[in-house]
Formats: sequence, structure tokens, C-alpha cells
Amino acid sequence: MAYASMRREATTDPQSVGRMAKVPVGLERLKPMLQRIAQLGKLLIGIWLAGVAVSMFLIVPQYEGLGNAGRIVIMHVPTAWVSVIAFAASAILSGLYLWRRQPVYDDYALAAAENGFLFTALATITGMIFSQVVWGVYWNWDPRQTSIFVLLLIYAALFALRSAIDDLQRRRQLSAVYSLFAFVTVPFLVFVAPRLADSTLHPNCAFIQGSQCDGLTLEVGKIGLLGDRKVQLLGLERENDLVTATVRVSEPGLSGEHTLYPSYNLATKEMISRPEFPGLRYQLGLERVDLNGSSALLNIEAPGTGVLENRVTLFTFLASLGGFTALFFWMLHVRATLLGVAGALMQREAGHP
Repeated sequence: MAYASMRREATTDPQSVGRMAKVPVGLERLKPMLQRIAQLGKLLIGIWLAGVAVSMFLIVPQYEGLGNAGRIVIMHVPTAWVSVIAFAASAILSGLYLWRRQPVYDDYALAAAENGFLFTALATITGMIFSQVVWGVYWNWDPRQTSIFVLLLIYAALFALRSAIDDLQRRRQLSAVYSLFAFVTVPFLVFVAPRLADSTLHPNCAFIQGSQCDGLTLEVGKIGLLGDRKVQLLGLERENDLVTATVRVSEPGLSGEHTLYPSYNLATKEMISRPEFPGLRYQLGLERVDLNGSSALLNIEAPGTGVLENRVTLFTFLASLGGFTALFFWMLHVRATLLGVAGALMQREAGHP
């Protein structure tokens, strides 16, 4: 952040000056060792994440049916989880500030919120890349995309609030209260809201093969929705034990139409042909047929096997989660320290005009 913006976060609290000036002798003696440990930790985090990147692109096998697009999950999911941790930390530190009234808690609360915003943006960008490969569109206001966009706006408003208030104590108090209320929305926007919608492209039930989606039962001539694709069952044709459905699939916004022919074996009760949705890596399956009622159960399915079934992939995913978590705490400390330094500089300028 620019020095000018850091000046706004600086403290002019005389008590803070005293606290910063009084450093215990024992802690002062340990300072060189602590600095070496911090440098070593920074180096280890860098090596750790570099190893994760190498494994993600060169060692982890491709996800069958999604190819290299499946690799991005190793970065997308951890950054999303770390953003939740960061916003939770910001709320906790804001509560500590309201309780103890110590400026250091406000510095750490702001740093945590900034890091949470950054990791949320990273999760959004990687999700958009995955969306383009798998569903053929970067952004379509999917329920999860929309909820994350709202979350970014909520925390952007926190930064705007801090910039709009000149009085230091009032700025800290109001932003701490805002942070507590902002975090209340995080579980709802991240975990609840995306699952309330019946239609979503985001990988929920269909992401991993074997997961159970409800599907859609249609009579011949009827129209329904799978993901954000409109589907219409045009007909059912039987040849011995094989039943083939004729399904018209419409693109979002009715930009195009395609006809797919999934099939089902009545004797074995198994799906036979599972054509891919146009422009997507997902398949249209015919799960059940009722010839007497002229109806069929259509469903959307993921190809291949589970992303994390391979041990190398699972280990890399867990390593990524740990690495990004460690990176967050290091960035949190560095940013909060910079805010403290900016505060000390402002105090010196205020005392020596």
C-alpha cells in the first residue's frame, strides 16, 4: 500500500508510543534469533509453495475428462478456504480491539481483512479460469459467483469506511464493529447461499464422478433446466432393450440449440451413451425410463474419477492448503508490522514538526 494510505492508519495515541518504546531486555536479546527464525520461515514457505507449483503442473496426473483444468483445483480451493480463515481472524482481532483498545489489534484486524480480500480475489480468478474450461464461460452470475462478488463488495466497503473517517479512534471503533457484522455474512455467502439455488453451474453434486445429483424427470415434449442449460425431451425410441432419448439442449440466453441422444439399457438398468453438453466437459445421462408414462430421468454427470482419489494429488492438495495458510499468517504479520511502522513514523512527525 502506498505510504500516503499508510499514514492514514498511523496512530497518534501517546500510550502507544510508550508501549513501543518499552521493550523488555530479554526480548531485545532474543531479537536477532527471532529475526533469523522469521527469515528461515519465509524461505521455507517459498520453497514449500514452489514445490506445490511444480507438483501441480508436472507430477499430479490429469483429471480424466477435464485434462489440465483439474489441476487448478489444487490452488482454487485452498485460496478460498484461507480467505474464510482471514476474515474470521479479522473479526476476532476486531473483537479484541473493542475489548482491549490496543492499536496493535486494529493493525492486525485490518491486515487480516486485506489478506482475506486478496485470497478471495485469487479464488475468484482461478474459479473463472476453471469455469471457462469446463462450462465455456468465465462469468455467468452463477449463485456462488454472485455471492462471492457480494462478499468482495462488503469488504471493499470496509476499506472505504476507514478511508472516509479522519478521527483515528472513531475509525478504529467503527471499522471493528463493521468487521464483526461483515463476518456474519461470510458463512452464509460462502457455504449457504450457493446451495439454496436449484440451478447452478458451480461444481457441487456433479463435480466428482459418483456424486448424486437429483436430476430432472421430464415427459415427452416437456422442458426443464439442468445447470443453466434448458433441456427438452423430444422423444423416446426403443430398440429391443435399448432406449434412446432425443433431447434438445439450449445454450444460456438461447444463443444456440443442440440435439443429444443419451441411451439406457432396460435389461441391465444401466446408462449406455452419455453425450457431452455442447462446449462443456459434463455429460447428459439417461438414468431411468418409463415408457408407459412417456417420461425419463435426465441428469448431469462428471466424467472420469474423483480429483483427490490419487494419493499424489491428495498430498499436493493438502500441501497447498498448508502452504497458503502459512503464507497468509506470514503476510498478516508483515502487513501489520508495516502499519505499526507507519504509526511510529507519524508519531515521530507529530512530536517533531
